[in-house]
Parts: sequence; structure tokens; C-alpha cells
Amino acid sequence: MISRQAQEIMEVLRKGKEASRGQNLSPEETVELRENLNTQMNSAPLPEGIRIEQIHEGSVQGEFHHNLTPGKSEEKIVLFIFGGGFETGSVISRRNCCSQVALASGMDAFAVSYRQWPEAMYPAALEDCVSAFHWLEKKGYRPENIRIFGESAGANLTIAATMYLNDHGQPLPGRICPFSPVIDVTNSLPSRTSRDDRDPLVRGDAASRFFTKEDEKQPYASPIRGSFQGFPPMLVNVGTEEVLFDDSMELKRLCEEAGVDITVRVWEGMFHSFCIFPLPETEEAMKEIGTFLRG
Repeated sequence: MISRQAQEIMEVLRKGKEASRGQNLSPEETVELRENLNTQMNSAPLPEGIRIEQIHEGSVQGEFHHNLTPGKSEEKIVLFIFGGGFETGSVISRRNCCSQVALASGMDAFAVSYRQWPEAMYPAALEDCVSAFHWLEKKGYRPENIRIFGESAGANLTIAATMYLNDHGQPLPGRICPFSPVIDVTNSLPSRTSRDDRDPLVRGDAASRFFTKEDEKQPYASPIRGSFQGFPPMLVNVGTEEVLFDDSMELKRLCEEAGVDITVRVWEGMFHSFCIFPLPETEEAMKEIGTFLRG
């Protein structure tokens, strides 16, 4: 049985989903929505024990979440990659989620601000996430002590960036944690249609304008088309109500075939990327995620 808070949020999300069905925001409306979400989050207090530092170093931009709690790890760090369909998310609107991951894992975290549509298109986001990983290396973090957490589109980028590093013979993060991942942006998996009436947030036919039709077929856009051989340990979280449910199941199958140490945590009755909401289920998920990321 899911919490009362989760039920209430799902009802609100469901109404919003139905209102938006068949509509696509213009580039200007997309940027406005992103800015409105940022404004709402900017007024929210930070969790106790977190101090944020703005980072602008060359092509790397984002927010460094300094974990001020005693005993936090000095050697390990989380690279946090936000979601939002490659269009509407930001380090600001996902600020609380990143802070919760940092606190749960007992580490600092760096939330990378990557380029999205309409300002940019594929592979800009991937390039920015890989650059952020290398930036952390230059800051003195050993690759195996870098953990990557991403939700939704950020989960896609978590996998894609790891795949890119692996394919190019570069050191990999020690552990990765994709939350509600999309591994096939061509929308070919069955749950896109079979669970459309169950998912309160994402439409089964939703497509990101960040990719061209040709881009969608690339492994770093749709990791279902790439190789997982040699991947680090992975913890996946997914809700049973998601149109993206089969993405996680297919990811599990592909990783197991490649000999990857993967755990898929299935949340009965829960919805896409619920970790960005203040829910009892989020608190439970963060405890498990923190334990996994610490290794």
C-alpha cells in the first residue's frame, strides 16, 4: 500500500497529464516552464547539513552540494544528473533530490548543469556529463570513488555516460544508480502503451525533441543498442505504474547477460521519478540508495 502523500501527488499529476495530452510546448513555453520550476525551488529551504556552491569552470557548470555532516566521506563523491525529458529539468528544480542523495550517501555531490532542448540537441548533454566526470577526476577524485546518480533523463545519461567511458577505454565510476531510467528513446517497449493509463506523469507516446529520428538509434541515446560488458555495479529503481517499466526490466536482462552486478528495486504502486517528491517512499529509497552508493 502506497502512502497517502503519494496517492495525493499521483492524483495531481494525473490531472496534469490529461490536460497536456496531445499538446507540445513551444520552445519559449518550455524555457518558461523550466524557469517557473526554478523559481519555485529557489524559495524552498535547503536540507540541514548542505551548503551549495555555484560552479562555472570552463564548459563545466552546476552546483556543488557540500555535505557538512560529521563523518562524511572525503574520498568519494556523487555526480548527480537531473531529469526532465531533456527539456524542463535543472540543477535548481532537482536541488532537494541531489541534497538528499548527498546526505543519504554521506558524500558531497556535484549536480551537473547540462545543455538541453531548445538551446541544444544530442549529443550535447552526454558531452557535458562526461566532461563533469573528468572535471571531478581533475579535482582529485579517483574514478572508482565517483558514483553517478540520475533520475529519468538523467538516468539515461547516467547509463550513456558510463557506456561512453567504457567504449572509449576510460576509467569508470565505481557504482551507478539510475532511477526510473529510459534506455530506449524510440518508445518501442510494450509498457509504453500497456501502462499508459496507469502512469500519472509520463505519456506513453512522449518523445523528446532533443533527439532527431536518426539520433534516437544511437547507443548513447538509446543504450538498449549498446554493450554493458564491463559495467560497474548498478542499482535501478522503478515504479510499477511507469510507462518506462519495461526499460528497467530490459536493462536488467541485458546487464545480467553481460555479467553486470545489477539490482532492480521495484516499487509497487509507485510512479515515475517519485524520488523528486518529499514522500515516505522517497525516504526509504534514499536509505537504500545511500547504502548502495557507499559500497
